[in-house]
Amino acid sequence: MPARTVGRVQTRAAFRQLQRSQSRASCGPVRASFVAADDQLGGVYPQFGYAIGKHCGNAVVRNTIRRRARETARGLASELPRGTFLLRFEPAAAWATSADLSRCISQALLRSSQATHLVNA
Repeated sequence: MPARTVGRVQTRAAFRQLQRSQSRASCGPVRASFVAADDQLGGVYPQFGYAIGKHCGNAVVRNTIRRRARETARGLASELPRGTFLLRFEPAAAWATSADLSRCISQALLRSSQATHLVNA
């Protein structure tokens, strides 16, 4: 079995911390927030949470968006810093092509992780 490259955000505290984060970025219908992991913690890989409201569509549409987002996140995991990410989606994500949605997710994730350096400076 391959080693895990991404994790899931599972606690309310982590979601609250992501909602208060100043490290944010957006691209098209995707908004990303980022909280860096503590440097003392070893072996922490990027963790992701997905916020896809009912305004995006029915359960089938929301699950499709989530699957596309997970696949893109797995592909980017090696390029992203250790920490926690939250991806939020606007209704336009339901009509975006896979390539466009993947591009927007990639840009939002990379920009949000780079915004940390600007906020902490």
